[in-house]
Amino acid sequence: MSKREIPDTRPRYRQVADDLIAQLRAGQHPVGAMLPTETELCAHYAVSRHTVREALRLIEEAGLVSRRQGSGTTVIAQEARGRFVQDISSMTELLQYPEETRLTVLRAKEAKLEGMAAAAAGVTAGESWLRVEGIRRVRVTDAPICFVTLLIRPEYASVLDQVGVEPGPVYGLIEKRFGLAVSAVELDMSACGVPEAQAPLLEVETGAPALLIRRRYMDGQGRVFEVSEATHPAPRFTYRATLKREAG
Repeated sequence: MSKREIPDTRPRYRQVADDLIAQLRAGQHPVGAMLPTETELCAHYAVSRHTVREALRLIEEAGLVSRRQGSGTTVIAQEARGRFVQDISSMTELLQYPEETRLTVLRAKEAKLEGMAAAAAGVTAGESWLRVEGIRRVRVTDAPICFVTLLIRPEYASVLDQVGVEPGPVYGLIEKRFGLAVSAVELDMSACGVPEAQAPLLEVETGAPALLIRRRYMDGQGRVFEVSEATHPAPRFTYRATLKREAG
């Protein structure tokens, strides 16, 4: 009696993605190699370009490949690493990391900001700030999701003993401790390469593609009291939001 074949009910793009992931795990495509082109994958799997792109999106989100328009798909890992996805439903969630992440402070010292460093932070050149550097993770055993540099006005430097220990964002700790209230936050996002000094700590190669997120927190007088700069190596961290069109 022949064994009845169970039909594969997975979406076709999921089937293609799982097959490619299996190939990566088997070492058929080593790290640094290019996957076949979209045209070649379409022909091999007898599927549409849309299906192939959805499959590639899944394996990119798993942290296995890096895709660049015009350059193809490069293998960056053969085993999926943790990727943290933050769902955003409000501006507040965009301005801070979820409670399940933790910041480990590596070093802290007073630093005078000059030239480009002051301009990038959006503060007055020549001022001294507390500079804190650390690594943010979801769990101790997970790969770091970002390297964090904090600049805190010296009059609020004593908050350092709570950073990485107390839950909540650093600006929130400053608010509670010193009775401040954030009046505005400036948020900048840009593409960058991971700096040489940060690469070993982030467990990536120097110059690896990353997302740089800079936040400037202002008090009631419009004065910046904290600057947060985070380097997120691709594809460790994702912001995901759903925008709905207003009826009208």
